[in-house]
Amino acid sequence: MGSNERELNQEHQRLRKALSERHVRVSRLEQNDVAFDAEYEKLVAEAERLIHFERQLPARLAEPQRERSERFVRWSWRAEVAVAAALITAVFVLENSAWWFVLLVPHLLATLAGWTVKVTIAQHAYQRRAAAGLHVLCLLVALVSLGVLSAWFIIAILFGWIVIGLATDGTQPKGQTT
Repeated sequence: MGSNERELNQEHQRLRKALSERHVRVSRLEQNDVAFDAEYEKLVAEAERLIHFERQLPARLAEPQRERSERFVRWSWRAEVAVAAALITAVFVLENSAWWFVLLVPHLLATLAGWTVKVTIAQHAYQRRAAAGLHVLCLLVALVSLGVLSAWFIIAILFGWIVIGLATDGTQPKGQTT
């Protein structure tokens, strides 16, 4: 159990104990007792604090993993921008056909647009896998633009961009809930 989980568990136990103690105080009082209403209000307030904490608990537990995913996703997109710029330079320096710019400039623009991807708690693992897929796609772009693979692989590149684009568009994937 990490320190974050331990702290959250301790806080949860503290809130449960406070609610239990408040319940004991209320149960000892008679309903027509003067102090009953005040103690009952305090009991309700303790219960509301516990419910509020429990509603936030899944998001707070997932936050460290989301932060790691966010770093991975951000640096993946940044690295791919650098690779795209290097490929454009390589095609220019190697005096390959200028037609490769038709592939590489949109690739560069798409990777620049990827910097705006918002990594959410509900989707962080999904977005991390999409960023890993981006590396495979960029490798394919590099191999095709440098002439190692046939130009027919452009079809796979386009398909890959559709998949990556759908994976990072910010909508909820099927089968996942928030």
